[in-house]
Parts: sequence; structure tokens; C-alpha cells
Amino acid sequence: MTEKNKIITAFQTAGFISILAAKFLEEKGIVKDVGGIDIEELAQFAIVKNGDLLSPIRILEGKDFTVITSQIPLPLKAINELSDKIIEIYKEKKSNQIIALDGLAVDEAKDKSEVYFASNYNEKEIKNCNKLPEGAMMGFNSYLAHKTRKIKIPFVVLMAETHAEIPDGIAAAALISVLGELVNIQVDTSELVSEYKKTLGQINNILKRVSQAPKKEEEQNMYV
Repeated sequence: MTEKNKIITAFQTAGFISILAAKFLEEKGIVKDVGGIDIEELAQFAIVKNGDLLSPIRILEGKDFTVITSQIPLPLKAINELSDKIIEIYKEKKSNQIIALDGLAVDEAKDKSEVYFASNYNEKEIKNCNKLPEGAMMGFNSYLAHKTRKIKIPFVVLMAETHAEIPDGIAAAALISVLGELVNIQVDTSELVSEYKKTLGQINNILKRVSQAPKKEEEQNMYV
């Protein structure tokens, strides 16, 4: 399989890592917003970008790949139409693979996020990525996996370990690293990781101060 003409989906996941990864690639100029996808079931939503009211489903174009993303959670009733639109784009661009970015929820935040993959074809190995031995998947990516399997489109999902408390920069950076091997891009994600650690440190400091704050006398008496 060549490294060209990939379609990448990046919708809401645990830790918001797919959206965070797509946004970071856009901020760094790796991809450029070239348009949107209008979905009737999302007509009640719009996003503002540089003062323009736009469809929430965005198409971000890279050198040899296309990212389709949205910061709006996908309602169940929009999934069928959106998956059909993505498959249409796949065919129009004569792509050879669809890659979904997803999260694998874990109990605690980690200093390093492992990335796993699963596919609807015999993908044996991906660099810096482990094959997921077993598990279950729900939501848009599982629906897209079902549709692509029926019409024999190569589909692989990348899942980075993440907690679901705040946007997880470490997991998003891990996703970008593995994705970079598949679409031949190089981008420094240290800024993404350091910003996440800074935010996490601020949250932990707030929680620590709250836990150490003295209780009011009447509150203390309630537990005597």
C-alpha cells in the first residue's frame, strides 16, 4: 500500500484527542481548511471561523491526505449521511485507505500514551503502534468500519490511550506521531505536550488547594 491518498477522520473521542490532533496540524500549517460538508441533520449547528459562519464538518487538505473533522459532537441520526459523504470523497480522490483517529479510555493520565490499531483487512504492522488483541468499539468509527468492510475499502482505526477529563495533549501527540508514519509528515508536537502538562499542573494545584482548605465549623460539626 502506498503512502498517498489517505482519508483521515477526526471526530470527538475520549480526551478529545482526535479533534486536538486535527486542530494542531491545521495550526502548524500541515493541513489547510478547504471547505465543509453539509449534513441536513447538523443544519442547526454552525461554527465561526475568521468571522465566517460555516458548516461544522470541515475538510482539511494536506499534501497527500485529507482530514475530515468536526468540533461538534455527531448526533446518531447524522452518522449514516456523513459516512456516505466520506466514502464519496474517498472515491472522488481515488484514495486507497481510510484512517480513523480515536481514543482508548484508561483510568489515569499517563506520561506516555501507547497507540493501538485495528482494521477491517489484514494490516499486520504499523510502526510505533500495537495491534489491539481484543476489545469493542462504539460510535461513528464502528459504523464507518462496518460500511467500509461491506464495500471492501481498507479501513484502520488508530487508538491512543487517554483519560477523559481534559483535552489530552500527550495522547494527541502520540496519535500524530503514528499518523505521520502513514501519511509521511513530520511535525514537532512538544508544544502540544508541554501545554497539556501545564494545564494539568494548574488543575492539580487547584484541586490540592481545595482539598486543603479548612471547612466551616458548621460543616465540620455535621460529620462529628
